Amino acid sequence: MQEIVPKDPELESNETKAYQTSEINVSEIIAILKNMKIEEQELLTQRKKLQETENELRTQAMTEIEEKHKRLAGLKSEITYLQKKCSELEQALGIPVYE
Repeated sequence: MQEIVPKDPELESNETKAYQTSEINVSEIIAILKNMKIEEQELLTQRKKLQETENELRTQAMTEIEEKHKRLAGLKSEITYLQKKCSELEQALGIPVYE
């Protein structure tokens, strides 16, 4: 049987750090950081543009809703007016035209 000896976490951590730092040199670390900063900035810019677009679209939608609401109210008022006129004309002519 093989005996399993638990590793000292402190030693394991040092081994991992030593491995990581030996695998990636300083210039690679700097290049990675630069690329990540560039990507972060691009993503922040994209997010800002999308937020601005969302706000513009939301404003347009609210404007359209208000306009449609006014148009619907106007149409309802016009229909009520026309129904009243038709009813008056029916009575004046004595014939049922509108029900």
